[in-house]
Amino acid sequence: MSETRYAVVTKDLIEGIMSGRYPVGSLLPTEFELCDLYGVSRHTVRAAIAQLQTQGFVSRRKRVGTRVESAQPRGGYSQSLATISDLAHLAETQVRDIQNVRHFVMDIAEAERLGLVPGAHYFCVSSIRVDCENALSPLCWTDVYAQDTYDEVIDLAREHPGELIATLIEQHFGRHIDVVDQQVRAVLLSAQMARSLNAEAGTPGLKILRQYRDEEGVVMVVSETVHPDDRFTLVTQMRRGKG
Repeated sequence: MSETRYAVVTKDLIEGIMSGRYPVGSLLPTEFELCDLYGVSRHTVRAAIAQLQTQGFVSRRKRVGTRVESAQPRGGYSQSLATISDLAHLAETQVRDIQNVRHFVMDIAEAERLGLVPGAHYFCVSSIRVDCENALSPLCWTDVYAQDTYDEVIDLAREHPGELIATLIEQHFGRHIDVVDQQVRAVLLSAQMARSLNAEAGTPGLKILRQYRDEEGVVMVVSETVHPDDRFTLVTQMRRGKG
């Protein structure tokens, strides 16, 4: 299959919505029904539905289901992420300075926010990233989450401060990251965050949540990064959808 499984599911569901097979106001089949329909795992189905939500086709409510909200993507535009190699190259131009590492059991609220598994054992590597030419103004604070089965990567992250932790997991464990989902929102820097980044508390910042998924759509790694607004600019390219 040339496309990832969840990309195939996503495309077929979008075609179904745009053609009227799943009319606006109706509910999509349940996760279990979609698993049977496409012969895929729940991880794959959930990744596909997440893409539909991002594009504005559907909404989800507990004990209700996945409701079709629109037959067209939000705003008539689709946005493409930067390539994974671009992310890796960005990391090479910066140096990771690990501040702390914690091991914990993922609670329900944090699991929902990050797209991870509640009750599973994870570690979180918290670090600042600095440009060697301007170490007094850290570029960002980053929390990287992964399951404890990958905890050997923590020492590798210290040994290779210029490589993404996701890339180190790929190399060390023979895994493959197929796609990265990215969410961006504006925040105000807390006093603690501002101190760590040598910035002013209460000033604007940019928070980027990245979910690194394998071919099945399963989230392998999540990173949550906060940039002071004067130290990072996110540039993307959008193309108008057909029709």
